[in-house]
Amino acid sequence: MKNTIKNIALTAALTFAGATAGAQSLTGYFMDNIPNVNIYNPAFNPHSKVYVSIYDVYTGVGNSGFAIKDMFQHTKEDKYIFDLNQIYNKLKKNNYQFADFNIQLFNFGFRLGEGYVHAGVSLRGDENFAYPKELMKFKDGTYFDKESTIDLSGFDIKANAYYQYSFGYSWEFSDKINFGAAVKRLQGIANARTKKFDMQLTTEDDMYDVSLKSDVQMQFACGADIEFEYDDNGMIHDANATNMDLDDMSNDDWKKLLKKTKNGGWAVDLGMTYKFDNRLSFAGSVTDLGAIKWKKYGKTLEQKGTFDFTGVDIAKYFNNIDSLGTVMKDSIAAFASPSDNGKAYTDWLHTKIYLSAEYEINKYIDLGMMFRGMWYSKHFHPSLTTSVNFRLGSATQISISQSFVNRRANVWGIGYSQQMGPIQLYFIVDQFSPAFWAMNGSDMAENWVKKTNMATFQTGMSIIIGRQKYYEKALFE
Repeated sequence: MKNTIKNIALTAALTFAGATAGAQSLTGYFMDNIPNVNIYNPAFNPHSKVYVSIYDVYTGVGNSGFAIKDMFQHTKEDKYIFDLNQIYNKLKKNNYQFADFNIQLFNFGFRLGEGYVHAGVSLRGDENFAYPKELMKFKDGTYFDKESTIDLSGFDIKANAYYQYSFGYSWEFSDKINFGAAVKRLQGIANARTKKFDMQLTTEDDMYDVSLKSDVQMQFACGADIEFEYDDNGMIHDANATNMDLDDMSNDDWKKLLKKTKNGGWAVDLGMTYKFDNRLSFAGSVTDLGAIKWKKYGKTLEQKGTFDFTGVDIAKYFNNIDSLGTVMKDSIAAFASPSDNGKAYTDWLHTKIYLSAEYEINKYIDLGMMFRGMWYSKHFHPSLTTSVNFRLGSATQISISQSFVNRRANVWGIGYSQQMGPIQLYFIVDQFSPAFWAMNGSDMAENWVKKTNMATFQTGMSIIIGRQKYYEKALFE
């Protein structure tokens, strides 16, 4: 029973701690026999004359601040206690939580002369949350022995959902160099982001004196025209969609809402590859360089003010508690009264860069190293992946990777692809410790999963026609 409770708690913690952003797995970068490898670099050519993706699904989540083992303290009674102090000690000045998904609704490609053409339609989404270490100071309350300021200005929230229509071309410039580019038309579904977040809580030596200063701007947009209703104190009382009845919508109505938001944008992917010699090659790319302009039904909520609390003379209101409540409510309303406007705004995608080197030991085994960087919340987020890739049969590939990401180097990934006639299936996991733990309840497996702070999963099926002979050579044949 104790083990069951422990396993349930650990599984729940794993779900909370999560996996990484980027809409592509790290292990999948070096799986060159998968058709949609060009999502990492448009200069990568699939090793087939024609491919058509039947489905391709990716999802990932991640947390840079702490791992599962940092969340709980194991007591002598074999219990797990949620440990805020341990979490606080593991946090950096700025910390991040990510989650994203990518569903390819349609994708195909074919060789054309000295190049390769590819096009597709995808549904993409991401959520990113930045939070400062200062936030965790509230674990000790708001009373301190001396004057202290808690700066919450590191908060940043961003969520995005959109359709992507892409068209790309890879050109074999020479025997050594390939160039590639992809143009993407973006159709926004919904967006929410922090434009500005300045907030400080200051406590004086006197335990009753608290001052809260804030200057916050939040922006959001979707297919619904949201209008706010305010009460007598200037607080938001209710919100309604003026252009539709959200309580009485059919499935077709929801589909139209998601497809006709009239919020559009553009993005590009640019890349190249260079073959140094018969064994060593290099590649570099920039992806998701673009933005969506949220011009239809965009809203900006603003709140700015200072709230000073110096205590309350209870004796003054002892016989009239209602008056005390009114005074407190009016004071807070004067500080927190928001305002909104319907101005359009532009939100950039999370642009990523990839730099890689690959060394071919022989026709069956190669080694790879890939650096990926992503911009979010005015900070640059790097990761480094090393990979060994095997071809174990005429249509089988296995890749094993180890990545340094989210300030940890314990992310092990595995990818497997198998072709059966014209049908190819593949599965990719970054961080397979949860699966290993589920199959093996050993102490080693448990310690491994406790160190998890990210995971991704990707799977797909494609029809492959005319696979190149080079890739019919394999280690076991």
